[in-house]
Amino acid sequence: MKRPRKIQPNDIPKLLTIADLSVRWDMPRQSLHDKKGESNFPLPVQYVANDRTALFLESDIIEYEKNNPYIKTRERREARRNFIFKLHMDANDE
Repeated sequence: MKRPRKIQPNDIPKLLTIADLSVRWDMPRQSLHDKKGESNFPLPVQYVANDRTALFLESDIIEYEKNNPYIKTRERREARRNFIFKLHMDANDE
């Protein structure tokens, strides 16, 4: 009988789901599903559970966070949204 290969923790890259990202960024899952449509959002590396669950490489998510630091906290996202809204309103006033 063949014995299963022992996998070392470092052999498998860390993978994250939408639920993991929701907790990581304190963001509703629906907002994350909307973000997935953005061109710069990392692509899933695999789908599991009958293609219902997307898996993302943690390293891709870390890179995304570096390029989009506002994503990490609700306060940063709100500040960015308010800044963009103010720019838009100021442009309309001219």
